[in-house]
Amino acid sequence: MQPLRQPSWILPEHCMLSDLHAALDDTFNLKTGRTKKYNRSWYDTFDWRLFRNKRLLTREGSQWFLYDFQGNTLQNLASRRKSYRFSWDFPDSPLRDALKEFLDIRALSELGVEEVQSSEVRILNRDKKIVAFLELQTSINRSSGHRLQTIRLLEVRGYSKWFKQVADFVQRFGVAQQAGPAEALRVLLQGSGREPLDYSSGYNVALDPQMTSIEAVGHIYRSLLESMHRNEQGVIEDLDTEFLHDLRVAVRRTRSALALIKDVLAPELSDRFKKEFRYIGQITGPVRDLDVYLLSEDDYKARLPERLQEGLGYFFEDLAARRKREQRTLVRSLHSQRYKQILADWEQILDPQGELDAGKNGAVPIGILAGKIIHKRFRRVLRDGRKIHQGTPDSELHRLRIEGKKLRYSLEFFASLYDQEQMKQMIRQLKILQNNLGDFNDLSVQQEMLAGYLSQIRPGTKKSRELAAAIGGLMTDLADRHREVRTHFEETFAHFAGKKNLALYHTLFG
Repeated sequence: MQPLRQPSWILPEHCMLSDLHAALDDTFNLKTGRTKKYNRSWYDTFDWRLFRNKRLLTREGSQWFLYDFQGNTLQNLASRRKSYRFSWDFPDSPLRDALKEFLDIRALSELGVEEVQSSEVRILNRDKKIVAFLELQTSINRSSGHRLQTIRLLEVRGYSKWFKQVADFVQRFGVAQQAGPAEALRVLLQGSGREPLDYSSGYNVALDPQMTSIEAVGHIYRSLLESMHRNEQGVIEDLDTEFLHDLRVAVRRTRSALALIKDVLAPELSDRFKKEFRYIGQITGPVRDLDVYLLSEDDYKARLPERLQEGLGYFFEDLAARRKREQRTLVRSLHSQRYKQILADWEQILDPQGELDAGKNGAVPIGILAGKIIHKRFRRVLRDGRKIHQGTPDSELHRLRIEGKKLRYSLEFFASLYDQEQMKQMIRQLKILQNNLGDFNDLSVQQEMLAGYLSQIRPGTKKSRELAAAIGGLMTDLADRHREVRTHFEETFAHFAGKKNLALYHTLFG
């Protein structure tokens, strides 16, 4: 059975719904239905995780709705609570399950509120039977005053001719375009400084191979600085852990660009800001390190017998208390004169109206310099990886991990200069190797941290005994995983350095 059609249209601002209603009344037999007035609030994450998946979340009175872009209700929940921060804060329900799939660890934020007035109009035939429904709706943005008028036509089964007749009439009235809830959100956001998909944590800077290298790094650095600014307030307000993660990634990419794209920026500038961004990396590191552990709480507990899990709970309580202290320190650092001056000076240097001080490679076309940088980094990874064998010390794998990160950043910085699908494939192959090396490094660091923590536990109490037993059990599990990850390295690297991947590399970079 075919689903019933429910098209929607936008009425231009110079038209009024009352005029449409009067015109309909002159042509059709109408019966006015119920009228509703309510406030509608819209929600998404900072990086638009719902919108990217063609989902929209609203609260209308005491009802929460998850829509698709066609306006179909996918899930709904009755709740008098006016806000939820994370998916797991919602009551146990299909809506919570659906949100968890999309949001992961990101927080919801309110995008805006609109006042909605909706009236129902029923189209009747000569027998007084309802042959179509119209929903006339006016939404007014509370903050900006922007108005959106929409008409929604609902088909009644068995009356397709009437549906077409009403649809033709509405379209002749001068509607602008077909509308859905996504369009309503775009109107709501007008004047707010935000628009759908205006932020992504991914890196995407378009370069032209003929532009000079100094022009190219200006684009790269300005994009990364914007990402730092966009995430700064979320870090200060501690909205969710991804704001700090994204800020740190932008800082780390900036440091990597300064080190990898050599002699493009004037040496004195490059040397200065390598130190300055290293400082920002240092002040943001402690909170992020604790976030990584706290986000792993469920995974850690699942790896221990139930009798040891309570002891591990004490460990995470301690980490949570430490994080609160470190967060306060971080906020003070972000409000400090030194931090503000670093970004202000960097922004002034990158002013697109000015001219960046260039080094000896500043005038080289970026298409030429990019190829040289990628060749160097790729050969270094192959050389160091081929030296590793079963007896190689862990420090060599950690060094290869750093070389892999340098190659990854080089590929990302210059991805727009090459075939996009082939470059994505190249980065995917590298990411598999990086995941192996990253897991190996993380497990090493975690074992060292836990050993240090265990050495500081004061014996003598039941709590300390349970805590020590839990930490000891976790260290044993991590050591087992560490060995397992290590055994997979040779196979993982062989895949990365295999003929197929090398052929792709030569196709891309010659």
